[in-house]
Amino acid sequence: MRRIIISALKGGTGKTTTTVNLGKALHRAGHKVGLLDVDATAPTLYKALGLAEAPQWDLDSVAANLLPFKIDGLYALTLASHYGESPAVLWDEPTLIRAMRELIHDVQWPELDYLILDSPPSSSGFMQALYDAVAGDVYGVVLVFQPTDIAVADLVRTLDFIKIKRVPVLGLIANMAYCIAPSGKQFWPFISPKAELGEVCEENGIPLLGEIPLTSAQNMIDAGFDRIASFMDDIKPLILKDSMLTKLYKAIAKRAVKTAIRRL
Repeated sequence: MRRIIISALKGGTGKTTTTVNLGKALHRAGHKVGLLDVDATAPTLYKALGLAEAPQWDLDSVAANLLPFKIDGLYALTLASHYGESPAVLWDEPTLIRAMRELIHDVQWPELDYLILDSPPSSSGFMQALYDAVAGDVYGVVLVFQPTDIAVADLVRTLDFIKIKRVPVLGLIANMAYCIAPSGKQFWPFISPKAELGEVCEENGIPLLGEIPLTSAQNMIDAGFDRIASFMDDIKPLILKDSMLTKLYKAIAKRAVKTAIRRL
């Protein structure tokens, strides 16, 4: 079973929708896939799966391990199945970490090809404990960012965190990369200047897995993730080095100066 972490230290990049859409694409490609929502304070995986409320947890009759629910051929589990959607989660960090470890180690998954973990946007002790819990047993990280200058600045922090934790990188997905007008022409939907994530990835040896449009047309989203799923088996996970990050810092700084000049 290949464990993949969907990651970005910036919030709002679309990690949960990426988790679900990549899982569905891998399933369409013939793989057995599980989805695990480890975002303890904002678990919304079930909503991205199209469910009105989180299914209740169930236990097997032998070891009393947690059983994932199944929807559209995917196996999934979320912390929202335990405490519901409405309550604010006021657990202290040791409690959150203990719950996360139980989710990772005490779930009775069936035989899977991929287990995709939807992670929260943080470099907290919880996130560090998450990476420690899967150390040596993770296939790699898939980064999810919008191609904006603000998001790219957070990309540096995310890569630095991943480098420190010694987790291999599979590549980056540029989410909400463009919109399509009724005429069929692509256009940039955000106020923030657009950053060329493809150039950033190429300069630093990080694969750009694909660009996903900001659209309500699910067939276009499916097509983008199907392309990513088609070569997921062949990706060689990359361990980041200090020299790679140094190049990235310089590239980001250069783009920041260009952006500042454009705004003058």
